[in-house]
Amino acid sequence: MARRAKNAVVLAKAETTVGTDAAPTAADAILVENPAVDPQVDVITTNEANGSLDSEGPINGGIRGRITFSVLLKGSGTAATAPNFGELLKGCGFEEVITAEAVPAVAEALEAGASQTAATLGASAAATAQAYRGMPINFTGGVEGSSFISDYSAGKVATLADDMGDVLDAGTDYQIPANVLYKPTSDRSIIKTLTLYVHLDGIRYRFVGCLGNVNLTVDAAGIGRLAFDFMGHFVDKTDVAVPSVDFGQIRPPLWRKGKMLMHRVASAVQQLTLGTNNQIVMPGDPNAEQGFGFPLLVSRGMAGSVDPLEELVATRDIMTDFKDGNRRILHARAGSVVGNRWGLTIPAAHYTGQGPADRDGLVGVNVPFAATGKDSGAFLCFF
Repeated sequence: MARRAKNAVVLAKAETTVGTDAAPTAADAILVENPAVDPQVDVITTNEANGSLDSEGPINGGIRGRITFSVLLKGSGTAATAPNFGELLKGCGFEEVITAEAVPAVAEALEAGASQTAATLGASAAATAQAYRGMPINFTGGVEGSSFISDYSAGKVATLADDMGDVLDAGTDYQIPANVLYKPTSDRSIIKTLTLYVHLDGIRYRFVGCLGNVNLTVDAAGIGRLAFDFMGHFVDKTDVAVPSVDFGQIRPPLWRKGKMLMHRVASAVQQLTLGTNNQIVMPGDPNAEQGFGFPLLVSRGMAGSVDPLEELVATRDIMTDFKDGNRRILHARAGSVVGNRWGLTIPAAHYTGQGPADRDGLVGVNVPFAATGKDSGAFLCFF
């Protein structure tokens, strides 16, 4: 009987021991689009002289498992509760940081010595460098509004992705809301391999030791998507019923009435992209069942692109930034419902080009960029 592509479910769970099946259940189900399994088999050809023009046939070598799918960019619907695809980001080189309660619990006054683009936080804030980098911050009282923290010093100075329009001083109160933050890491004890079960209408593919890449794409007036591409050890293919799962009714926020800032200037873009560009290797190992060791993440080169409508140089000078190698803050955010809002902060985007773009008869510019910084290329936050 033919198998139906729509009747599919993906289960994912971080492994305690690399390559040991974490046994994900229906509680670990991820709502995905277009799941696909593509075993990568090393086919060995030979050139034996066998008294015929025909060969002896190829030899199938080791198998690497490849699994691809996409998820919609949305929160869990509850503040400080990770989205159900959070496990996947852990397998792509991100650390999950949950701030369970607002900081401080009650909004308090800023300290003196700030500007329109930076605020010195009060007594309740941590004096730890980068403690709040990538997180949202709300201001009330003297200056009203919200922003995201692109840099944070041990002196409690929070550099902002926005220009708040007035000096942020002791007449303004601040508060960092509860949130879930994903930030890049190089700590191999934090990067988690995953067990993935891919159920396809009665057939289950099982993989262990999986690591991967993720690529974000978000369109104006549309939604965001995270496209995942994992490699791991193929375990087996068996007949197993698709588990019954209730994913709830949370839908992704539209990218409208939100923000897209390039060095604190509102920029009309059609699309924003960002990819991890992780280098995943499966080293040869004749001790392993398939002749390959478990995947390792050995390097990362986060990069993306934006396509803003052109502005006067006095407003935003992309060409000079590109020519001189100036690194700029890029920031996007969407959503208005607590627990289903997201913010993406790129603290130091290095423009790697400036190309012409025709946006329906309007002058645009294609801007590829590298998201630079040690373990700080980009921060994705749900709040």
